[in-house]
Amino acid sequence: MLTTDKIIKYRKNNMLPTQHFLIFMENIQELGKCRLFKDIDFSDIDLLLEKSDYYIKEYLKGADIYPADSPISHAGIILSGEVDVLHTSIHGDEEIVGRDCKGDIIGPAFCITGTCNDLSQFRVRNNVIVFFFNINKILENPVCSEYYSIFIRNLTNILASNNIILNRKIKLLTRRSLREKLMVYFIHLSDMAGSNSFELHFTREELARYVFSERSSVCRELGKMQDDGLIKVNGNIITISNDFSFT
Repeated sequence: MLTTDKIIKYRKNNMLPTQHFLIFMENIQELGKCRLFKDIDFSDIDLLLEKSDYYIKEYLKGADIYPADSPISHAGIILSGEVDVLHTSIHGDEEIVGRDCKGDIIGPAFCITGTCNDLSQFRVRNNVIVFFFNINKILENPVCSEYYSIFIRNLTNILASNNIILNRKIKLLTRRSLREKLMVYFIHLSDMAGSNSFELHFTREELARYVFSERSSVCRELGKMQDDGLIKVNGNIITISNDFSFT
């Protein structure tokens, strides 16, 4: 694992002030719990990170993590908090594409491909701590070992999962009516929860931005769906009926 000597060396090389060093120490163990390093011993995570340069940074609510229209050199692992991925329409409206939480990785595709990020904004929803590392340096120095194979498998799984998530969003957006968009989203949440009842983690305003609509329209449609017996709404708990479908 990251030994005291290595952490002190890390602090010296990165000129960490005491406050940032304490943040680093308090959160570094969370790396072993994230999807990218799943099933990898912490000592092997250390070997992977030796090939990369890395640092940790704290952001306050409302901050943008990556500058707009710029390349991303370091992917980030969220150690605490939540980050919304936003797209801005030609009219200047910010729509929510998705939400990344603790353990998720942000910016890997831009980092790996070297593509300039002119698509997404990574906006802090609540205070976050992010571990940044240069994923390309790890990929450019492959190792014939089990832990490296697991790392590549995890990374591939994450990128494939992100592709599926984006395709689900496309499916939602291609529905003609607001009701159909909400139904697509609620069916997905129900499947994820394994139950007809699930918690909606978006506020009504955020839900409207997720389905590219207005808050008033979403609230009105939720009321109509409840009147039609399709759903029951109890705060942020949504329960869909057994005959909830598009037919």
